[in-house]
Amino acid sequence: MSVRDILKDKQGSVLSIEEDQSVLEAAKLMGKSKVGSVIVTFQGKLAGIFTERDLLRLVAEKYESLPSIKLKDVMTTQLTVAGPEEDINDILTTMISKRFRHMPVMEGDKIIGLISIGDAVKTKLEKTQAEMHILREYMYGPH
Repeated sequence: MSVRDILKDKQGSVLSIEEDQSVLEAAKLMGKSKVGSVIVTFQGKLAGIFTERDLLRLVAEKYESLPSIKLKDVMTTQLTVAGPEEDINDILTTMISKRFRHMPVMEGDKIIGLISIGDAVKTKLEKTQAEMHILREYMYGPH
């Protein structure tokens, strides 16, 4: 199954915020939208990602400064991105080995989605369950 297939099942557009916005504004957006990360952009182009892990670290270290800290100063900029035709198994392997949970999906220079490790695991589990069902029917007949 490809990344594009997973994006078809996800609703809505990619949640993003400009890099000159504050950490507090990003936290409010993430909380309101009930997501664990937000794409950070510069003039509409991918500049980085800000995650709940980044937020937790900042809360622990610089709680009172959150309204004045700009995302561009604390976001993750060294990103691994996926293409829409990549296989979800490869994406899952990359996320596990590099120890991150959110991956932007790019088509050329356009952000077309965001895949979470939860999306990848759910897809892998559904595919495995479907394969098990087919094998059981093959071995034991339909029930």
